[in-house]
Parts: sequence; C-alpha cells; structure tokens
Amino acid sequence: MKTLLDLPKRHYLIRQYLNRQINVRYKGRALGVFWSLVSPLLMLLVYTFVFGTVLHSRYGISKTETTLDYGLALFCGLNLFNFWAEVMVHSPSLILSQPNLVKKVVFPLEILPLVNVLDALLHCVLAFVPLFFALIFVHGGVPWSFCFLPLFVVPTMLIALGFGLFLSAIGVFVRDVQNFVPTAVMVLMFGSAVFYPLAFVPDWIRAWFSLNPLAVLIENARKTLVWGMSPDIGPLLLITVLGLGFAIIGFFFFEKSRPAFADVI
Repeated sequence: MKTLLDLPKRHYLIRQYLNRQINVRYKGRALGVFWSLVSPLLMLLVYTFVFGTVLHSRYGISKTETTLDYGLALFCGLNLFNFWAEVMVHSPSLILSQPNLVKKVVFPLEILPLVNVLDALLHCVLAFVPLFFALIFVHGGVPWSFCFLPLFVVPTMLIALGFGLFLSAIGVFVRDVQNFVPTAVMVLMFGSAVFYPLAFVPDWIRAWFSLNPLAVLIENARKTLVWGMSPDIGPLLLITVLGLGFAIIGFFFFEKSRPAFADVI
C-alpha cells in the first residue's frame, strides 16, 4: 500500500520517462507527434470507405445515418479500443526490455506500466482531435455531449492499467504471453462491438457480449460523442469503479511478483 501511495511523489520521474517514451516513439520522424493526428485521419478515410461505402454498414442509431456518420462512429469506437490494445500489446515485454532497471533495487518498476498507459492515453486524446473537427465538417458543429468524453476515456484507462500491470508481471515468467496477446486483442476487437451495435448480436449470446466493459463503453461513446445522446451514467460509473478496483489489484499483483523479476531475468 505504501508503494501505491508513493506514486504521486514520483511525478518527476514519471514525467521524465513519459517524455523519453514519447521521444523514442517519434525519433527520426519528420512530422513527430503530428503523426498522432495524421495517422487517425488516414484510418478514418480508410474505414469510412471500406465499411461504410463498400460494405454499406450502418449502426442504425439514426434514421438519417449516412456513410460519413458510420465512419465517424466507427472511428470513435476504434480510438477507445486502440488505446486499450496498445497497452495490452506492449505490456508483456515492458519489464523484460529493461533488465538494467530490474537489477536496481531502489528503482520503482511500477512506474513503467503507468508510463506505458499515460503514453497511450496521450495519443488516444490526440486521436479524438480529428473526430472533433470531422463532426464540425459533417454536422456543422460538435454535440454538447462531447464534454462527456472523460467518462469513456477514464474507465478505459483504468482497465488498460489493470491489464498492463498483470501482463507486465506475467510476461517476465511466461514469455509465450508476448505471442498470445496480439491474437487475443484481435479476437476481442471483434467481440467489443466496434464494427456493429450490440443490438445486432443474437439474443442468445448478447448478454455475454454485454459483460465486456469495452463493448459497453464503445456502444455508449459513439451514441454520445457522434449522435449527441445522453450517456448511460449508471453503467459507466460502475465500469469506472470496477476498473479502479481492477487497477489496484493489478498493482498489488505486480508488487508481489516484483521480488522474483531479477532471478528470472
């Protein structure tokens, strides 16, 4: 518990490693951090064309839904899912890639999963900037409900942090996790209602899909951020509380596993 409470005191070290990770990500790239805007914009165009124009997919939320509306809603859900997925994919090798830090008894290794999440969070928030301006271009303005964006980003961050802590610790002992996670992420992408509404899922299995917190977050996010509907506050608050609990449990699991890291690495 003491180590968890000490995290705010290590804000300088966290900032330093966050800056370092951001610099490594964009080292040698002419556009630098602007890739966080360019890349989502390109993907927005691709997804809109493939799923909206070629496959004629729709969410059925509005009777006047257009191809561009579908593209924007798809992009919104993918931003949240990619935030979580990026943390998942990088976490299993997070501690393994820092053997020198593992052998430093005084170094707070718990900040590495946290920095990994903060890095992904920064690029998730930046990725919503193109959506903001695309809504102005397509609808002539941004719905007032866009102010609820933190209600979707915060629980996603907590869930990602929990998974990041678990996977970064397990990845030290079970190296196969690095190969398993990308496949699991792909499967979960199709099970998180990214490309379709939960209403399209057959009745006999829809309840199981609804247990996926990412599916609930994504379903609510596109209705709220793209179509301006009021969010379902109850489920969002419940997921936030559960996400916080999951992150705390993940932190204690990481701390219990940490003494054995040096022996394995």
